[in-house]
Amino acid sequence: MSSRRTRRVLPVLALSLTLSLTAVGTTNAGEAPDRTTPGSATATPASGSAPVDPAAPAALLRTAPFTGARSCTPVPAGTHPSVPEAATACVSMKSGTAEAGTMSRAKTMSAPDTTTSAGDPASHAGEGTAGARSLAAAADDADDPAGDGLGTEFEPDADDPEPPAPTCQVTNPGTWTWSRTGGMCLNGAEVTYKLLDAKGVEIGAGLIAVNSTLSTSYKSLNLTETITAKLIRVTGDVHSLTLRMQVGCGTGCTPVTKQPWYATTLAYGQEVTGKTKYLGDPLATGTTRVSFRTNYAMYVTMPGATPIDSTASWSSPTGGEIRCDAEQPRLRGCVIPTNDLPVLSYSRSHAKYGIVVPIYEEIMRRRGTDVLHAVDLAQATTNRAATCTPFTNLYPSTRGADSCDEFPPASTREGGQDGTLCAELTPQVVNNVWSAPATWANRPATGTETCLRLHITQRANSSAGGVLGSLRKYQRLVTDDPFRIEFTA
Repeated sequence: MSSRRTRRVLPVLALSLTLSLTAVGTTNAGEAPDRTTPGSATATPASGSAPVDPAAPAALLRTAPFTGARSCTPVPAGTHPSVPEAATACVSMKSGTAEAGTMSRAKTMSAPDTTTSAGDPASHAGEGTAGARSLAAAADDADDPAGDGLGTEFEPDADDPEPPAPTCQVTNPGTWTWSRTGGMCLNGAEVTYKLLDAKGVEIGAGLIAVNSTLSTSYKSLNLTETITAKLIRVTGDVHSLTLRMQVGCGTGCTPVTKQPWYATTLAYGQEVTGKTKYLGDPLATGTTRVSFRTNYAMYVTMPGATPIDSTASWSSPTGGEIRCDAEQPRLRGCVIPTNDLPVLSYSRSHAKYGIVVPIYEEIMRRRGTDVLHAVDLAQATTNRAATCTPFTNLYPSTRGADSCDEFPPASTREGGQDGTLCAELTPQVVNNVWSAPATWANRPATGTETCLRLHITQRANSSAGGVLGSLRKYQRLVTDDPFRIEFTA
């Protein structure tokens, strides 16, 4: 199923889909029907909105308020030579203000590190699976034109576009912001450092604004994060502050670069920026999928003082767990799952696969839902066999002229229905009129089936499968992940 999107409308779609899915006509095995796709020369330009590109990151952003804590540490005599009266140092974390929030705006993150290493095994687990099968024979397989055993629902066409660079949209100060494929931002959190005398009276303070931008990748287990700290206010005996920082993460994740910077002293208005790196490695835990949160500790002290002062610490939000998996045949990568489901978008006017979309749409209408759920390659293979085996090729002497397109797709939990219970149809366009007659005269469609066995060209089959392959690849769909299906002009 490929996702090059040519938008041209079907000349006639006035037929009732319900009628078209009953016995509108029959097709003889010895006579090829006119199965012109909607992208024929007689089609007219499309109107209406363009379909959603499945390669694009999830548009909806999730946010959560930043939460922090306060801790105080006694200051032994002689710790602060420049402020001998200091008795206590306190550090607190809280949501930022508009002042801190002006430090950063919406930004595009740098490309994540996709370098292959021993810790991030290359995404070639599926290579070489074709074995002795010839490419010529594989080209006529229903969903595996490449002959690599993956099928187009797991491997989009080579011409499918890469997704846009991930973005992290910074909105309100003092909030976490994240999306499934766009990474996670923290904007304008505040670290407050205070020195108190023996009577508990404040004798000086410093205010530090903290921003961070963490990026994930659909094709790497490496995660990179940029962290910035800026001293935006000083009072009393505090004129500058020395900052150290360390990051960590939960089970299944290893902090590769723990410190974004070494101990750095900032005067008022100065800032420091550094990068950290994490490796989410499910295989190291003996699993194929791990979820974790990141955590942070900032050590704040006065320049020249013995570094015993309190530490500011915080963690990424509970609703923004990062998930890294090794469940796709070729690529390993990470996303941040949300309740905003990825969208599989099919266009009725697509030049390659558009001829099947009206039937897909009718089947989903009958099923009463627009949600499907992903399964892994092994289950998809079982599902495809259940629906498409045995299958009679209408044109065995013409390579690519006929293939079995099952719907719901084999790579979904809803796929794999018994093929004898599915409508077996041959979609076609005759004299600019679309229809989907029953393939066999002795097996008419009833109009109530909730699954399909379609006779379509391998080109159309591969293109339709590639759209799902793109969604699976770029959105990191793993077993039981739900996604929505929509149909556009």
